[in-house]
Amino acid sequence: MENKKLLIVGIDPGTTTGYAVLDIEGNLVYLQSSKQLDLKKLISETIIYGKAVLVGTDKVKVPSLVKSFAIKLGAKIVSPSEDLKVYEKRNMISDFKVEDDHQGDALASALFAYKNTKPLLDKIDFFADENKKHDIKNIIKEIVIMKKISIKNAVRMIEKKDEEPGIIENATIQTSHNDNHLLKLHNKMKAFEVEIGLLRNYNSSLKNKIANLEKNEPKKSDDKNKKILIDFRENRIKFLESHAKSKDREIEGLKNIIRKLNNLLSNINNLHVLKRLDNLGISEFNSKNKFLNIQKNDILLVDNPNIVSDALIDLLKDKVSVIVHKKPVSNKIEGILPFVFINADNIKIEEYNYFGLVEKRQLDIAKDKVNWAKKIIEDYKKEKQQLISR
Repeated sequence: MENKKLLIVGIDPGTTTGYAVLDIEGNLVYLQSSKQLDLKKLISETIIYGKAVLVGTDKVKVPSLVKSFAIKLGAKIVSPSEDLKVYEKRNMISDFKVEDDHQGDALASALFAYKNTKPLLDKIDFFADENKKHDIKNIIKEIVIMKKISIKNAVRMIEKKDEEPGIIENATIQTSHNDNHLLKLHNKMKAFEVEIGLLRNYNSSLKNKIANLEKNEPKKSDDKNKKILIDFRENRIKFLESHAKSKDREIEGLKNIIRKLNNLLSNINNLHVLKRLDNLGISEFNSKNKFLNIQKNDILLVDNPNIVSDALIDLLKDKVSVIVHKKPVSNKIEGILPFVFINADNIKIEEYNYFGLVEKRQLDIAKDKVNWAKKIIEDYKKEKQQLISR
């Protein structure tokens, strides 16, 4: 395998296109912006510095130029879960000199890709140091990033070149018990890809049959029947093509979800996981708890906290202390239930079917405000009671 210098390329498309080239250690190699820069020229200007394995963008919706560049070079795209803010990009590039905003956005995109991938790169460096694999360290990085396989499998590919070439594609993606959701999404995506392949093969087969019919049809055949048959098959082909495009869109959506979840998992130590219920009724709890497995010190995200079951409150009172609610909680419910209630409008929550994710700092601030307000009310009640008793 050719041992070229590995690169991270950040791209900011537009009438003026900016692009930044970093080496795999995150050092700036080249920074440029130019008008009328097409894909071919962009590729030719970057490959002279090495091999692009990561392509960064500052947009959650990957621009077509970035996507085409990555596909042509077989590189992995790294995009944020939401568009990078201007202040975030300025902070990232504060130590660099840029000539215009296009260069700045491209450099921020490249640095974001590097920062996002650095834990994996550090892991490979550690593995190479521990196992004396310095001579193939960059090749390991290239294979792990571009083929999405484990480090050990990548080393096995490199050191056993006489094995079948397809082994890289067939290597098992390593997952942990906590990544079951990602694995399900990945498997679903792969199933769609297989289905699309079958649809396209069938589509091609129908086209060939139509071509053969048109070629071999006897001159005296019924032209009307022939036209009906061809129209039917052409309509079938259009339907299959539309179905394949629909599956392509679903795959892209799943890829975006996986990318978003990976970004969240990489920052999981700074997040609280909220377990989600529609309400505080016992039937809702029973239907979802097999999946949620609500335990001591868990935090709940409840859509409507005003639907309450006494049986459920008895179950939860020794396990849950904080409930984040979406609909306003009534004063009566808040007064009698033994929980700290936090309005979801006051914090930013990343919501999924069964879970919500919120920054620990945000939730702690909101919780402190609620506790502070309760203390004022309790102090007021005590003062009022003392006045009455006099």
